[in-house]
Amino acid sequence: MAPLLRHIPVTPLDELRAWLGNPAEGDAASQAHLNQLLSHLRQMALPELGGRLVKASSSPGLKRFIFGLTVKFDWPEWVPWLFQALQHEQDLGVFDEGCAALGRLEIRSAREALQKLSALRTDPDRQLILRRELGTLESQQPLSFYLGRLLEGESNPRLAHQGARGLAATAEPGDLPTLWEAMEGADPLASRLLLRALAEMPGETSSAALIGRFQDTLHTLEDLECLDALTHRVQVGARTAARSELAQALATRMQPRKPEAVKALEQSLIEGDQGNPLPALDQLHDEAKGPYEQFLTEALTILVEGKIARFSAMVTEAQDMVAKRRILLGNTLNQVCECLVRQVNAGSLSRDQVVPVLQEAFERFSHSEGLDHAFCCLVPAANPSGLEGILKVSEPKRRSTCLDVLGAREEDALVPFFLMAMHDPIVEVGQRAMHHFGKLPSSFPAVMELFRSGQPDRIRTALRIFTENATQAAAEPLMAFLKTDVRDDLLLEGVEALGSIRCAIAAPVLLDLLHDGKPIRLQEALVEALANLATPEASLGLLAKSAHLKPPQVLMSALEGTLAAFPGFERPLPHDALPLLEQLITRCCDEREGEGQRLRAILATLNLYCFDQALYARLNEAISDFLFALRTKGDWDRETNDQVAAVVKELGRRSASLGHIASKEEMVRALIKGVPNQGPGRTPALLALREAIQDDEFIMRPELAQELAAFVRTELDSKDQDWRELARLCDIAGLTRQSTLVDPLKDLFARAAGLGLRSAAKDALLALGLDEAEITRRPPIRTILLLEPSAFFRKRLLTALSPGWEVREAGSRAEAAPMLSERPVDLLISEQTDATGDLRPWLKMQCETRRCRQVLLSTAARDTSPGQPWLLGVLYKPYAPEQLLKALEP
Repeated sequence: MAPLLRHIPVTPLDELRAWLGNPAEGDAASQAHLNQLLSHLRQMALPELGGRLVKASSSPGLKRFIFGLTVKFDWPEWVPWLFQALQHEQDLGVFDEGCAALGRLEIRSAREALQKLSALRTDPDRQLILRRELGTLESQQPLSFYLGRLLEGESNPRLAHQGARGLAATAEPGDLPTLWEAMEGADPLASRLLLRALAEMPGETSSAALIGRFQDTLHTLEDLECLDALTHRVQVGARTAARSELAQALATRMQPRKPEAVKALEQSLIEGDQGNPLPALDQLHDEAKGPYEQFLTEALTILVEGKIARFSAMVTEAQDMVAKRRILLGNTLNQVCECLVRQVNAGSLSRDQVVPVLQEAFERFSHSEGLDHAFCCLVPAANPSGLEGILKVSEPKRRSTCLDVLGAREEDALVPFFLMAMHDPIVEVGQRAMHHFGKLPSSFPAVMELFRSGQPDRIRTALRIFTENATQAAAEPLMAFLKTDVRDDLLLEGVEALGSIRCAIAAPVLLDLLHDGKPIRLQEALVEALANLATPEASLGLLAKSAHLKPPQVLMSALEGTLAAFPGFERPLPHDALPLLEQLITRCCDEREGEGQRLRAILATLNLYCFDQALYARLNEAISDFLFALRTKGDWDRETNDQVAAVVKELGRRSASLGHIASKEEMVRALIKGVPNQGPGRTPALLALREAIQDDEFIMRPELAQELAAFVRTELDSKDQDWRELARLCDIAGLTRQSTLVDPLKDLFARAAGLGLRSAAKDALLALGLDEAEITRRPPIRTILLLEPSAFFRKRLLTALSPGWEVREAGSRAEAAPMLSERPVDLLISEQTDATGDLRPWLKMQCETRRCRQVLLSTAARDTSPGQPWLLGVLYKPYAPEQLLKALEP
């Protein structure tokens, strides 16, 4: 049984990193999940996405996919990342899509980035692409023309976006009053595009106007909240009560501004029919601001006039208006918050100006995700009142979301805040805080201080953090802790923490603690920790200890843990351990010792892989007897019957296959010897060998798997092979499950030019246990040969490379050839031509003869195609040494 994974809180940033580490661009469900993550993280995802764009080892497919995300997530903050990536992008198709992504943003800074690229990337193909994008952003009409098109909004989105592109080219700081005036009455799309254009304007006027818009929008939303609550109260109450409630609400609201009119209104209402409140109401109506005050004056006027039916209709209309305006204003508030964060991060607006405004709003308004996100992005770690306000939020979901935003900052100064947050009364929120805490650089020293304090409560807190975060660095301190004289409750939590880390070297410590005299819960924790290690040392030690263990639940976990380290016939259980295992299975199946866990023990035998045919036969017979007894009982369960029958069938199949293993191994060895060195019969012979070992009834011993691996390694080194022959060798390599074949297969995958061979090599590597990221990850570069005719430039590059790599230098191919023959290198950095002509055929031959793994061209020529499998990349001269170092990043 594979060890059960313990639940660890996973934050959106963790999930995004996992997705980017193993991208699935073509999977619709995976892409939908990514969209959810980006909607949650917003612009805080850009360091991860942008980092992949500028990383030299990122595949063109991943870069294209990230560029495509700008369609749905057209954040202005993309601009610096896109510009940085396109400055040095060699693939023309990727460059084209990156420029299209920049143009898609439709803002001033994107246009400026395209203009800078036009000055930097001067080759004809890229100039053609840049002229196309800049042409859509050129201004050929006055501002009023583009503004009119933008204000078409949702009624004509195409024209609205065309207007936004025009504004990016024509709008100037002096046009701010016109743009703000256009905001009044704009629909959601037009309002959003105008806000993006306004936030791009330089100067303090735009920033002050944004803060003013934020405060006005927030005030209106608060008015709508009050109005919604008021209308629901008066709708269900008596009309007389409604009149007095409206009057009291109006007096409370208007007293500071119009005390005389409020006093006159109250006096008139007290006088009843003799009074005339309408003049006072008219004065208050003229002074009313916002939907709440306007409704109070108008509704009270209607009630005073006795128009009851009109009042009922007015309440319903107000409720409908509130529902619609809440959505519109909520979106506007989110967009203004994004603009404020962008201006603060860009340095256009002081953080000290914005944070107090956001903090006040955060504490009094709880229905805006954009406000929460903006405040948590900007609140300084040195602002204790602001951070404490986050902990005082009453809704657990809102607290958890705020923790995600603060955690995504990964700011070390937030350590004290997360130490407080992990004591949240809601367990899930506290776990989330612990997980974010564990990501911070100085979190481990802080937890170790708690761990070494000697105070049980503080030690327990540290152990809980180690458990939740599976802190690898805590393994050795925990092992030392468990060796000391520790009280049982702390010992239990220490074992659970060490078990969550899954450190292989912890097996001896855990085994020393495991014996029958310990409390049952501690025995269970020790067995679970050893089972989770899934190493031969832990599993065999657990099997040896099981003979002296008695609790049935501990015995059952010991059985499953013993089998966990031996998951197949390529890693079978050692023969000398089989008697103890059979004894353990018998005890677990016994009604007295196993206490009703027979079914679980029977199902566990499916994970037994060994080369003892007699043991399989005995287990098969015993389980068959149990199945017969099960069928005779009155409470016979069909599902249980099917499960046990499947075990009987599988054990019988394994026993029969082991009976024919010798003859089949001889047949496989004969097929290996029958593979010709070359000729038309070679591919069919390799195909026959693959079919023989692929047979479901064939069980491969480790000795034969090693023989096959040696055969594959030898054959892969042969020259002049057809790609079909190499593909069949890849298939055989995957079936051997031998890790020694990983490096040769990765080299073959990197060199393969055809889709068929690349696919076969990839499938083989997946079968050997690698994931997508490990397959495409470039092996580390340790040795470099620098082939550069220019002595000055060679010396400059040598100075940059020497601190991090073992570097040799050569001035010509004649000088480099004997150096490569004597000692091959991981990377050859070379010019494209030398005094004798084109170097590329010679460079390709060096890779094919294994004298270097890959080549990085350093050339002034612009006619190089970067798509060759032996070519790591191309650097066009002149370039800075920093650009070379970036290209060598893993």
